[in-house]
Amino acid sequence: MTIHVLIACSKSKSSPPSNDLIWQEQTTTQEWSKLWERETKLTPAKELYIGRAFQQQLSLCLQYAETKPHILSAGAGLISDIELPIPSYEATFQGGLGPKKEEWKKLPLGGLDKLQLKPEDVVISFAPPSYHQALLNDDIGLIAPQLIVPETSPLANIASSTLPIHPRAKEVLGVADVDLNTAFLETYLSEGFDGFIKIKSNCDSLPPPVIRRKVSDDELLEIVRKASNCKTLDDLVRHLRDDLRIAASQERISEAKNHHSKGE
Repeated sequence: MTIHVLIACSKSKSSPPSNDLIWQEQTTTQEWSKLWERETKLTPAKELYIGRAFQQQLSLCLQYAETKPHILSAGAGLISDIELPIPSYEATFQGGLGPKKEEWKKLPLGGLDKLQLKPEDVVISFAPPSYHQALLNDDIGLIAPQLIVPETSPLANIASSTLPIHPRAKEVLGVADVDLNTAFLETYLSEGFDGFIKIKSNCDSLPPPVIRRKVSDDELLEIVRKASNCKTLDDLVRHLRDDLRIAASQERISEAKNHHSKGE
């Protein structure tokens, strides 16, 4: 049995794209494919994408002999050979600067019909919703009987099985939102379905979530002024969040601290 893992590509790339391969609002998939074929500067796909989540998920897949990674790309389509040399590009499913989701399978490397599965194989993906929506507009029936996705995925209704996802999973896993899908993939590859049952059980045992109060920038600045005993940013963040139950990101607190230091 092979576990086929569909990983989302990353915006960060090891080389910049040519002007021809920066998707514009008027770009069509037909025009894009022609420009794609003309490019001569190519990089193996596994080396082109350098985003942290992509590299971590690819590394996880390569640790297991029974796992085969594939790349979901908003500019290429389905990249089933991670060694395949491809050009750099800029394309996204957001803001009209990439293909429409229903056009994804018309990209240079095609869509799900390129995925070769044996009856005993499974397909799993923790890619962001926009990628799963693109798959939903492809020939999803080709893989649906072997597909496993989180229960929160747009593909959940047609997948053969879904994985339970608790809204407080990141607290148990000890990760930020940006790393959550990577942690889910690691859980599945190392523990399978049972790993998600364990996460859910641990989440159910958590104390009630802390309710923090939102504040305006002016109120935040005033609170920071009164917290002069907090010498470091870490101390200030902990004081505001844990003691005062203030809902504010570290970036906002840091900015308020800087304004206060400048006497603004």
